[in-house]
Amino acid sequence: MIHANIFTGGQVEVDESASLNNTKLGDGVKVGRRTTIFGSPQRVLKVGAGTRIGDHSIINGYAAQLTIGERCSIGSFCHFIVDTGPTASADMLKSFPIKEAPISIGNDCLIGHGTMVIAGVTIGDGVFVHPKSFVNADIPPYSIAAGCPAKVIGKVSDQESQI
Repeated sequence: MIHANIFTGGQVEVDESASLNNTKLGDGVKVGRRTTIFGSPQRVLKVGAGTRIGDHSIINGYAAQLTIGERCSIGSFCHFIVDTGPTASADMLKSFPIKEAPISIGNDCLIGHGTMVIAGVTIGDGVFVHPKSFVNADIPPYSIAAGCPAKVIGKVSDQESQI
């Protein structure tokens, strides 16, 4: 379902079951089945050219800017969420206030199936995040990260970064 404020480059493929709102998709972007991608009228969510976003993913850039670079592969069932609220408990809000912060994904990244990326995270260029990771801190360029929470477990070699 295409709602409003959608900008697309050439040869974009969006499955008919996907939902988009306040989004700019670069050339050759592909969006999988039952995926939801949305920004806000003030902060249009940007997806770079050649990026692929898998089935059943939620890319929420409503409360803060969310940007995904070029030639990225985002696995199925991934969640990118720029805010931590809401909560119905006033007591919980005292200890865990709502956080709204941008997410930035660099170019040429591979984000594995079932990964969650939360508010305030920057993932550098050429990063590989293993499936089912929970990314709650920045990951430097050309790193390999995994876990819950995700930790850097290696570096992408110069040869791998040329792929």
